[in-house]
Amino acid sequence: MRILFFDIGEIDYKGIEILSAVLKQKGHTVDLLLDPGFGKHYYLKLPILNKFISDSLLLKKAVSFNPDLIGMSIVTNNFQYFREFGLKLKEVMNVPIIVGGIHPTSVPEEVIKESWVDMLCIGDGEEATLELAEKLENKQDYTNVKNLWVKDKNGDVHKNTLRPLVKDLDMHPFPDRSIYGQYGALSRRIRFMTGRGCPHNCSFCVNSFRKNLYPEERYLRKRSVQNVISELEILKKEYKPKGIRFEDDVFVLDKKWFREFKEEYTKKIALPFHCYITPSGVNEEIIRDLKECGCASIAMGIQSGNEALRSRIMNRHYSNEKVITAAQIIRKASIRLYAEYMFGFPDESPENMHETFMLSEKVHAHNSWAGIFYPYPKVELTQYCIKHHYIDEKVYNDIITGKGSPHTQSLLNHLYKDEALKYKTILPLYSLSPRFIKFFLRKLLKYKYGWLYKLIYIFSIPLLEKREFFYRSIRLPIILFKTHKLLNIK
Repeated sequence: MRILFFDIGEIDYKGIEILSAVLKQKGHTVDLLLDPGFGKHYYLKLPILNKFISDSLLLKKAVSFNPDLIGMSIVTNNFQYFREFGLKLKEVMNVPIIVGGIHPTSVPEEVIKESWVDMLCIGDGEEATLELAEKLENKQDYTNVKNLWVKDKNGDVHKNTLRPLVKDLDMHPFPDRSIYGQYGALSRRIRFMTGRGCPHNCSFCVNSFRKNLYPEERYLRKRSVQNVISELEILKKEYKPKGIRFEDDVFVLDKKWFREFKEEYTKKIALPFHCYITPSGVNEEIIRDLKECGCASIAMGIQSGNEALRSRIMNRHYSNEKVITAAQIIRKASIRLYAEYMFGFPDESPENMHETFMLSEKVHAHNSWAGIFYPYPKVELTQYCIKHHYIDEKVYNDIITGKGSPHTQSLLNHLYKDEALKYKTILPLYSLSPRFIKFFLRKLLKYKYGWLYKLIYIFSIPLLEKREFFYRSIRLPIILFKTHKLLNIK
């Protein structure tokens, strides 16, 4: 079987890499068609870049690969881009297309209506994709594959039941990073996952919905330390990264696992790394161990400065005092702290937003990121918004088609959505500014949201994470060159 994955963006996606490795292990031929998307949805939309990597070049490459199956993994905010290209693929190729990822998992009943979608996968995709590939290769009926919704020749949809979660993550081969590496899309800080799932139930997060699909199973799963270290050793030798970026929602959960990891990582890898943590998970012992292990930076989700809103609306139960103490412990250990905030929650007032602003001053992070609450389909807080009329039928239709972004706009029928955009724009810059600049930024908050705020957002991007912006700026021409070369078929 010849299987072609399609993806948009300049960052490697773990789901596709794992599926590629699993399929290759069973003898299938796999490749990736990558649209870096610089001209469509990068920090700034730069349509001129589409001339270097056009849809016609991408389609020509897809046809030349002659696939038996095309796969895509889709997040909500990218759905429109995948739809546009999926329709174009169907115009030039009569090849079945399967889609997976959080968006099809969340709203399968909507995604399967798309004319270009032949089937979709809900939840983990390894076993389902392998079974599908085998049945396609042997020309067997595949409408009964568990985890899949499949359209038959008559257009009827076969909605198959879910199979159990993969409990032993060590059973899979290591992710196939080469399919992204050929495009230059691997960062100097390798992105890495040591497990799947999250222990928390934040009302605004898609994890809360995914957990509910498996009420009788353990959703949080972890790879063994030896498995993690073995892959890291290979990556260190092959790609020579400057550091590791652990993408687990919460890195330190199992203390026994982490003690073993610390010992092995220190001896065999010893690269600086970045990880995620929550304020409730911070104490001096954990941060000391992280520092000794090589942790150089930590991202901590704070979300709001109003305790009542945070607890009642977001299901995040910790005090502002705990947030401030956690930040102090991290800074004391000389670990860079990246604080994450959000504005535009339902029931949030301008006074609540100002509390977030003031808490950020006390947190005193190395850098702060701020976004706008995005009501992802099926999550608990989205249901709250529907019930309390923050979302009407039109807005919900926009959501399930992927419109909007947590970076640039609020989709809620919110009385203070412009206030949220103002605070979201100013807070990251405010946290970096000297005292006399902070005075002017506070004054700016009194003015109406408009072009000045948009200009500030654009020019503040390089300042908010200088190192990451520098790395991405270097990679942009490399990715453009390598992608154009791969797609330039004679």
